[in-house]
Amino acid sequence: MAKLTTLSAVKMARPDPDAIIAAGELVGMRFVSGNALSLRAAKLFCLLIQEAGIAVAEDKQHRIPYAVLNETFHRSRDELAEAIAELHSTIVSVQLVSRQGRAHTKSGPILSDVEREPDSLDGAEIRFEFSKTMRRVIADSTHWASISRRAVLSFESRYSLRLYLWLSLRANLRKTAEDVSLDDLRDLLGVPAGKLNSWQGLKFRALEPALAEINQLAGFRAEYMPLKQGRRVAGVRIAWGLKDRAELVKAQKELDRPRVGRKARRAGLVETIAQERHRLAESLANATGIDRTSPDHLGRSETGLEPSRPDGEM
Repeated sequence: MAKLTTLSAVKMARPDPDAIIAAGELVGMRFVSGNALSLRAAKLFCLLIQEAGIAVAEDKQHRIPYAVLNETFHRSRDELAEAIAELHSTIVSVQLVSRQGRAHTKSGPILSDVEREPDSLDGAEIRFEFSKTMRRVIADSTHWASISRRAVLSFESRYSLRLYLWLSLRANLRKTAEDVSLDDLRDLLGVPAGKLNSWQGLKFRALEPALAEINQLAGFRAEYMPLKQGRRVAGVRIAWGLKDRAELVKAQKELDRPRVGRKARRAGLVETIAQERHRLAESLANATGIDRTSPDHLGRSETGLEPSRPDGEM
């Protein structure tokens, strides 16, 4: 039986205004310059993918009025222009396998062509084209993540959004955990080159704040456990699971609430999932490669402590 393509998933998801279908290859894309997209540009990329719909892989120009973007994106036109310029100038690389089964890396910009009308025009719009690289990746894709538009627009850190996309690809799989080296963790979070080189910095400034946001807003929950080689942390084991009905209702209510006060409510959430952390710690404690003597099993022991502002946060 032929695999369902990403484009077929896009077509099926069209009736749901909250669903954005992201090709798995794009979730794993790497940035040639070493500098990942800003949060603003990453959100806009998701919105443009949804706006293009079933025509996302076609060699055509797409149109979107400023007013449509501003209704949900809530950014000034100058900020939108900067985000579009970022998508136009950022070169990404994607790991692909040809139809002949040969692995290769394909590189290119996200947007190949952009036209912006003056703000003074009635119904001013942005016209854009996805690059050949993007179109090819999406056209050939057979695995994807269905992500929530509302959640995408609610994240306050680009690390949260990147990790959310990565987890969305895995949330419905049979496996419920994956080991990731620290270098790969920096890549999947989109940490800029030369930043957060220490484990402590990566942990407190990127990983833990990202997980806290995801556990508050997403349809699944996730935790991590450090993996050690001797006394050195060499990677993490990230574990995930779907939320039950009560947790899903709570996440949906949070998405409906104003952003003001969300961090304080998130601190309370951290307190309530302390028992879940201990349960997960016990289930992973016997896994190979984990230092059972480490006091830092599942992140911060100071539950409820507000993390420092993540790098890359707007």
